[in-house]
Amino acid sequence: MIAFLLFIVLPLLLLVVAWRIRPLVPRDEHQTDPLGGSLAAGGMFGSHGLEADRVSVREETEQVRFRLDDLKERE
Repeated sequence: MIAFLLFIVLPLLLLVVAWRIRPLVPRDEHQTDPLGGSLAAGGMFGSHGLEADRVSVREETEQVRFRLDDLKERE
């Protein structure tokens, strides 16, 4: 009987409760943030009030080159 309650009734009860609970954070109104990352970051770090970029643009940075010629070999 305990196994039936633990493995059948309890999971079904938790699923029903999960579908009934309202989300704590309102849904994101913008279509550019499907996972809600900016909403979560705004809650943690404060919102800046700017709209999200519609298209991500890669940042233009120079390639980092390491010069290992000057290093001494290990003894």
